[in-house]
Formats: sequence, structure tokens, C-alpha cells
Amino acid sequence: MSLELQGTNTSLSYHKVMAWLSPGYPIGSFAYSHGLEIEIASGEISTRKDVEEWIESLLRNGSGWNDLVLFSQAYRSDRNSLEEISDLAKALAPSRERYEETLALGYAFAKVTSQIMEKKCTGMPLPVVMGFKSKIENIPLEYVLPLYAHNFTANLISVGIRLIPLGQTEGQRALFNLFPVMEEMARAALAAKLTDLKNSCMLADIASMRHETLKTRIFRS
Repeated sequence: MSLELQGTNTSLSYHKVMAWLSPGYPIGSFAYSHGLEIEIASGEISTRKDVEEWIESLLRNGSGWNDLVLFSQAYRSDRNSLEEISDLAKALAPSRERYEETLALGYAFAKVTSQIMEKKCTGMPLPVVMGFKSKIENIPLEYVLPLYAHNFTANLISVGIRLIPLGQTEGQRALFNLFPVMEEMARAALAAKLTDLKNSCMLADIASMRHETLKTRIFRS
């Protein structure tokens, strides 16, 4: 393959990543708050700093970190071991809503991607199916993994923008402040193994359980 053609194919792959992680990609991620809605409703989270600290904790020690590790492991797996990683990702969901969140987003991603690219894409938890699909499309892991962290962060910040409300400028300030954390944790996840999965964000897990009984809600989790 010539260098010119290789560069063109790489550029097209990068466009695919931008499409997958765009708010316009129809997987419904805007409908999920990851338990953040109940924390805002109860007054536990009310400022930009609160949102930043909440998300940073998830990226370092909770579901955000685990998603990055699962994504990385799915990327490096074959089809035989992918099912085991998928089952582990499901088992890590601490509540019914979080379980439905990761599966619904993963199935929607698989459905849309299969139809657009005319290649079958199996529905699994979102980080697993997107990680494996990135491998199939020859997208460098070191490129896509930080962007997945960015997408995870941006989705949660959008919850704060709408519910606190933070406002667009403060929301972008929070996003920019978390750039170093996204990069740091993505780099760490590149070298991580499944034995590095962890979770010390128990309040976030409890929030996802409490959200199941929230009567007035905008989000599904």
C-alpha cells in the first residue's frame, strides 16, 4: 500500500471516530445521566467544581476508568475472548439502570454502525463493541481511547449544563479543565489489564440505584 493511500485510509478512519462520538450519532446517549440527575436533584451537586470532581473521580477510580480498560481490552481481543469481556462489562454494572444504559447504547451503536457500513456489528456494552469495532477499522487505540474518555466526560457535563444549570460557558470550562485527566487515564488504560479494573466510587453507584425511584426525571439513568 502506498503511503498516500495509507494516509487517506487513516484520515477516513478518523472521520469515523468523530462520527461515532458525535452527539448526532443516533445511539441516544443524551438520554442517560449515569446517576448524576439524582445527585443534582438532591442538591449534592450544584456547581461546576462539583461536576468536575464527580467526573474526575469516575475517570480515575470508577466507571469511567473501567470503560477505558474494557475498551482497550476489547480492542486487543479476538472474537473468542470478546464474549468474556462483554459478560464482565455487564457484571460491573451496579444497578438496573446502569446495566440498561451500557447495553442500550452498545446495541444502538451496533445497529446504526452495521446499517451504515454494511458490516455486521454485534451488540454488546458500549465500550466493548466500540473498542472491537475500532480494531476492525484499523483505528489506532492510542488515538481513539482519549476521545472515548472525552465523549464520556462531555456527556456527563451536558447533564450539568441542563439540570443545574451550568450554562454553556461554564460547561466548556469544566470540559477543558478535565482534558489533562482524560489524557492521563487514557494513557494508563493503554497499558492496563482486566486485573486493573476497580471501583471506589460507591456514592456514584448508590446514586444510580436511587435514581430508579426518582419520580420526576429527564434522564433514563
